[in-house]
Amino acid sequence: MKLLLIGDERKNRRMCSWGFSGNSYRVRLANSRPMVDVALANESFHAACIDFKMQEDNPAAIVETLRTTAAKLPIVALIGAGDSKGMAALKFFGVSAHLVTPFAIEDLHAVLRANALADSVGADAATVPVPTPRAVAPVDAPALNHSTMMTNDDAARRMLELALRAANSHAAILILGETGTGKTQLAQTIHQNSPIRHKPFITVNCPCLSHELLESDLFGHVRGAFTGAVQDTWGKVAAAEGGTLFLDEIGDLPMTLQPKLLRLLQDKLYERVGETTSRRAHVRIVAATNRDLKREVAAGRFREDLYYRLNVIAIEAPPLRRRPLQILGAAERFLTGICQQLGRPCPQFSIGTRREFEQYSWPGNLRELRNVIERAAILSTSAVLEPSDFPGLFTRAGTALPQVGALVSLHRLEAAHIQMVVASSSSLEEAARILEIDKSTLYRKRKQMESGVTVFTPSYEPASAEAFA
Repeated sequence: MKLLLIGDERKNRRMCSWGFSGNSYRVRLANSRPMVDVALANESFHAACIDFKMQEDNPAAIVETLRTTAAKLPIVALIGAGDSKGMAALKFFGVSAHLVTPFAIEDLHAVLRANALADSVGADAATVPVPTPRAVAPVDAPALNHSTMMTNDDAARRMLELALRAANSHAAILILGETGTGKTQLAQTIHQNSPIRHKPFITVNCPCLSHELLESDLFGHVRGAFTGAVQDTWGKVAAAEGGTLFLDEIGDLPMTLQPKLLRLLQDKLYERVGETTSRRAHVRIVAATNRDLKREVAAGRFREDLYYRLNVIAIEAPPLRRRPLQILGAAERFLTGICQQLGRPCPQFSIGTRREFEQYSWPGNLRELRNVIERAAILSTSAVLEPSDFPGLFTRAGTALPQVGALVSLHRLEAAHIQMVVASSSSLEEAARILEIDKSTLYRKRKQMESGVTVFTPSYEPASAEAFA
């Protein structure tokens, strides 16, 4: 995607280095109207992104310039909470979409993908027809084979077929599956094939914040609602207006917030923290969990009425061991993408490695698969990746992990548990949080374990943890 990124120079470069690395984007930076004019005169773009908090020029005037010079170019605005003048400008100039800061970089990527034109446009945009929204392909159409989630594997095909049928409705969707099975990717696929694909796709990670911060992140807050609330802030429900709100790991939603989410689902109403005025939201809810919510309901940890409201359409993301035909295809895609990020030639998997990949049970699913491939791609200098480039992975493949209650030592049980949690987590910080131990303690325990576990490289941590103010 060719992106025109408009904002103050310092923040622009920070955004570009953190959020638009790799080969997915070709970014042109501009921090003034003259720079925007030069960019549009010399290049064409699929979308423009402008920061309304910029101080080096007037963002509303730049939007007016864009609308005059490149009328068909989609504009995504980054706007601060409570910026009433900015919001008025967005409505006046018909900005395609906006995000309220702070936001996760993955949300910006999703909004840009949803609004970008199929063909880039520049100064002659007025002569370029606006592309009509693409139709959702029938579930048996050959186009499905181009999806990154699609293979000849029957389990994956059934999952995707159900997801595409559900995408055409506005019903709530509950995605079930183990950690690392691609639930977030499936939710994005549903949104991208829905009638609201041009609207925002906003993610809320339910386990990542305390109750107070999660409520504010979800619904927003007013000034003075709690210590540190120095201004009115809109939450992710408002940011997702007209689009999809994805609630990741909904099983971890605190009981005190569940009635408020139920009201949002039933009545489309919510209040910001510290506010008495109810607000209406037009959002489509997609939720995901690795927990058995029926058991959570029986245990009193999850509201039964909320469960049935979320579970209008349930889609299971099967574990990788149940879709073996997808393993090699996913491995090839991961390896190609990682090598593009690293800027180096892409090696091949040897026949032995392919055989081992198909025979391994992958307890960490797609996330573990990507992690071990990333490690091998970074450390190996060979043109062919052999089983030896995945130390410890296949040596334990044929050995069943000990189960709770088995006649094994506590040390072996602990090692197996750490191995599976690390393999299923996106970072060591997340694994340490799940295990409820310090990160330094986890490092020490990993060194003591003879079996190799996934190595995480800080340079390639997922960007979802980063928020841009």
